[in-house]
Amino acid sequence: MRRIVVVGAGQAGLVLALGLQRHGYAVTVVTDRDAETIRAGGLISNQCLFHPALTRERALGINFWDGDAPEILGASFGLAGDSPEPAIAWQARFDHPAQSVDQRVKVSDWLTAFAGRGGEVRLGKVTPDGLEEYAREFDLVLVAAGRGPQFDSLFPRDDARSPYREPQRTIGIMYLVSGRDEPLPVYPGLTFGLSQAGELFGLPVQSVRGPVFGLGFFGVPGGPMDVWDDVADVDEHFALAMALLRKQFPWVEESLADARPSGPLDVLRGRVLPIVRDPVGTLPSGAKVLAMGDAAVTNDPIAGQGANMASHAAAVYERRILDHGDRPFDEAFQRRTFAEYWEKAQHATRLSNDFLAPPPDHVLATLDAAQTAPEVARRFAHVFSDPADYAAWLTDEKVALDYLGSNGF
Repeated sequence: MRRIVVVGAGQAGLVLALGLQRHGYAVTVVTDRDAETIRAGGLISNQCLFHPALTRERALGINFWDGDAPEILGASFGLAGDSPEPAIAWQARFDHPAQSVDQRVKVSDWLTAFAGRGGEVRLGKVTPDGLEEYAREFDLVLVAAGRGPQFDSLFPRDDARSPYREPQRTIGIMYLVSGRDEPLPVYPGLTFGLSQAGELFGLPVQSVRGPVFGLGFFGVPGGPMDVWDDVADVDEHFALAMALLRKQFPWVEESLADARPSGPLDVLRGRVLPIVRDPVGTLPSGAKVLAMGDAAVTNDPIAGQGANMASHAAAVYERRILDHGDRPFDEAFQRRTFAEYWEKAQHATRLSNDFLAPPPDHVLATLDAAQTAPEVARRFAHVFSDPADYAAWLTDEKVALDYLGSNGF
């Protein structure tokens, strides 16, 4: 029986571990926190899973929140202008509902399920030196330990695929609930606002406290939305968030007039450096280890691709492992595995990186056309679930303008 260790217990590592476990593999998951600690801790991320990733979870029988998690039915876009109303505004339904479940819920539930099905969970913080012991013990070592700096030297930056050297957004996220008996009157989908200072994302979430509204601001560094560095507590975060809402995205303010923070730990602030790394690390002994998820490719969360690409990585890595049989998991196997993942992930990375730059004229023209052309709005809304279509469409000015021409613009 092949023995595999997954270092890290996030979306990528746990979906892979649960998938391999179903096929009889002896899988060990290494995490620095147990399920109870994760569930009781602070907010990990604000993520939205689209249909392809949700289909994967349902196929594995690990989407435990269907029926409880609010459905994310579509996307609502607003472009800030000179008045309180957006200069451009439209809505579009998704072909299939998306879903957002608090990572504290997902990770703790998945860890519990994995252990309950006979999987081994080891608690401890792993360093690059500590990987040597795992390389001796296991047939394959997978590093899915997120985007922290602990493995920077092991998986060096891929300069050709990493255009940024510094974080491009300051991020402030919090969960909100209604201060009254009725739910918040928010749009039942993704709320996306764009201003010169940055972006707003809002969405319904199933959290550790039940249904909440996740509100995230992504500010251009040094600009008027770069306000989070010295925030002390949830009340100060909330006050700043409401001030940003009034100043930058006033058309969203009314729906959150009765909102209050859902809890003191339901906040997240920080900056993310988008980076693609060499996915194969070489230990001092010469043993090879393979990165996945954010450890291999970290996208800014602005386009909501992180958890979706983590789920895709789990599917690709599982299929490659199963097809490999009893052969050694050598460097050639590891590079082929990542290359298959990158075939799709490159489009998510392009989408995320492009969203960090001001939209070019042909993209603004497309957003404008979406106000009166439902099919244009629908197609734009679906680039989040299918970033390959974005790459084939909106990255090329001629293709984009020809498409608008075919729709009467």
